[in-house]
Amino acid sequence: MWIPKLEHYSGPRYMAIADAIADAIKQGDLNHGDRLPTHRALADTLKVTVGTITRAYAEAERRSLVNARVGRGTFIATQHAQGHRFKITGESEPDSVDLRLNLPIAKDRAKELSQTMAQLATEPEQMNRLLGYQPDVGMLSHREAAVEWLKLTGLNTSADNLIITGGGQNAIMLSLLALTRPGDSILSEAITYPGFMAVTHQLNLRAQPVAMDEEGVIPEAFEDACKQFAPRVLYCTPSLQNPTNAIMSNSRREALVDVARRYHVWIIEDSVNSNLLTNAPAPLAEIAPDQVIYINSASKTLAAGLRVGWIVAPDEVRTQISNALRASNWMTSPLLAEICSRWITSGLAKRLLEEQKQELSHRNQLIEQYLGHYKSRINPHSLHAWLELPVQWRSSEFIQQADKQGVKVIGEDSFVVAQYRAPQAIRLSSSSAWSANHLERGLKILAELLQQEPEPSLSVF
Repeated sequence: MWIPKLEHYSGPRYMAIADAIADAIKQGDLNHGDRLPTHRALADTLKVTVGTITRAYAEAERRSLVNARVGRGTFIATQHAQGHRFKITGESEPDSVDLRLNLPIAKDRAKELSQTMAQLATEPEQMNRLLGYQPDVGMLSHREAAVEWLKLTGLNTSADNLIITGGGQNAIMLSLLALTRPGDSILSEAITYPGFMAVTHQLNLRAQPVAMDEEGVIPEAFEDACKQFAPRVLYCTPSLQNPTNAIMSNSRREALVDVARRYHVWIIEDSVNSNLLTNAPAPLAEIAPDQVIYINSASKTLAAGLRVGWIVAPDEVRTQISNALRASNWMTSPLLAEICSRWITSGLAKRLLEEQKQELSHRNQLIEQYLGHYKSRINPHSLHAWLELPVQWRSSEFIQQADKQGVKVIGEDSFVVAQYRAPQAIRLSSSSAWSANHLERGLKILAELLQQEPEPSLSVF
């Protein structure tokens, strides 16, 4: 358990603890994903009140040093900056193999960005236009480019139906702001994207789990949940679900839409991973454009730092979503949207996407080679794989033992909604490894560990 030494810090105890967390991160004593002690445990150790620890963790969260997950604890959250993963000439690979973050594979985008900015520099009229206020839904040319990009996922829509957002996470927040009120019950896959749960916590929504199988949400379970909770919204990821990699069949998608129509439930379709698939099934928004709010983003395919995403919404709720956008940040940066649009219209975006898919295919072949004979879900073009652990392992023990051997993974408890009983499992984000060779080194360690028994723990009675 990490214990801060506070004798060198002045000021209120809660500020000293927050400062100690920041310094421990700088010194490498705390790393992304590490769980901090519980409020009670740290309070007892430091001989302070639980309220002091609560204020300290809140201050650390305000500084973006930690994330608090309801019912699970407080975790270090510092390595979202993809730029730190680029190799410097002559730099050796890190000792630790970190497979926890679902990031696009780190590629050098400096040349492409420089060329785009140089081109813009020759167009002063356009540059000045981009520096002014624009419609809350985004400039028409940017929305038209997005329409072409979304065709790759099988969605056919028009610029009039589209809203440009500050990434997929922002799109989730805006959709829920528009469709729900504090205290509402909403549904999601029982094992789902943690960013969605973070939004529901901020908005004081009661997320309820819907049982899943190998295709994702089970329509019959969805209908049962509609009867029990009278929800406003179902959130789901039909293609390359995070974390399980589930892909809904066409028949499953139609069944899901049928239930949503009968119970008047909006579906928020998170489609940020669907660009990575070849010949993906039709999006739910293509099947039921009047029932589905569709979300896509450039973050997982082009560059996370662009912070450009898209919502395609029915007429009935599009104004509500644009109102939420205007109330929160008025508009998405036109400059960033311009860069993204130019990459799309020039064909560069498609090339960058293909590069991602090729590298992911190679890395996922390695996962298949080392871990494919276990109960796993591996897709050639996914950012991650999902591995259910052998019966002798609990995920918490496996994660701890893997960490001791220099491999960092994340367990099912980070993805579980409410009290759903999920299998003991881990997610491996091959895309976040330093290189394919670095990934292979980590996979060899995991493969050997899976064949072992957990280290015995001593209990005191």
